[in-house]
Amino acid sequence: MKQTTILILTFLINNLLNAQSCVIVKSFAGHKEAILGIAQSPSGKYFLSGSDDNLAFLWDESGKIIDTISVHLKSVNDVVFSPDSKRFITGGSEGTFVIWNIDGTEVKTVKADEVYVKTVVYSNDGKFILSGGGDNTAKLWTANGELIRTFKGHKCTIYQASFSPNDKSIILASCDNTASVWSINGKRTMTLKKHISGVSAASFSPNGKSILTASFDKTAVIWSLNGKPIVTLKGHSGEINQAEFSSDGKYILTGSEDGTAKLWNTKGKLIKTFEEKYETEYTSATFSKDGQFAIVSSKDNNINFWYLPK
Repeated sequence: MKQTTILILTFLINNLLNAQSCVIVKSFAGHKEAILGIAQSPSGKYFLSGSDDNLAFLWDESGKIIDTISVHLKSVNDVVFSPDSKRFITGGSEGTFVIWNIDGTEVKTVKADEVYVKTVVYSNDGKFILSGGGDNTAKLWTANGELIRTFKGHKCTIYQASFSPNDKSIILASCDNTASVWSINGKRTMTLKKHISGVSAASFSPNGKSILTASFDKTAVIWSLNGKPIVTLKGHSGEINQAEFSSDGKYILTGSEDGTAKLWNTKGKLIKTFEEKYETEYTSATFSKDGQFAIVSSKDNNINFWYLPK
């Protein structure tokens, strides 16, 4: 009898957790067009979003908009917080990124790309900024927006630029179907070739021992550090816009133009799909800092917080 009771309780708990993972916990509403970037401050207190409506919003934890960034003349393609949560950056299609203090005062506007800024990120130590975009280059800047060097070699837009965990290397994703790894000093050390369409995302795992890329070919790939593909993630029916590792490196979240975000383990097994299937212009997806939620943009341009499966 006791064993039966335990089995029933286990069954009920597992069902509750599975049901919980299907629930949208909260939703932020405000953008009028597709959301192109979502970020949470390392402190966990703030959220940023950038959109095709030319606006960026700074939100508090409850979903209240506490600042509206309206300086960009075109879409806001990427947003990022500094590691100390004291600053944030918005990058726009008019070719600039803007550095802001957390109170909304502008630090500097940087003319960063001849065409448009598609990606912008802080180094893990907060000392540098990396940008990339439509002029097919990535650029390394000081934290105050002074140019240090330019990374040239790709033949198409840089869709994402990321630092390695130790900040000694960077990786670039390009629509020329490749990703490339560089030393911070400007030497290309590796080119990753497997995708048959543009590479939309590229980043290192948190422990620096593997690499993740995603592509318009609807797949994501995990690579070894010597440039060999290890696992291919297949399941999306549309182009993948974004992909990232969880902070513990155990999971991967992908966002696609099929309107869904998907959670995977690093062996390539699909664990959970978030959202209904709709063709969308863009799906942004990121993990919350506390590891509890997948934060996903929706077809109606909201930011939805989904419970991650336990």
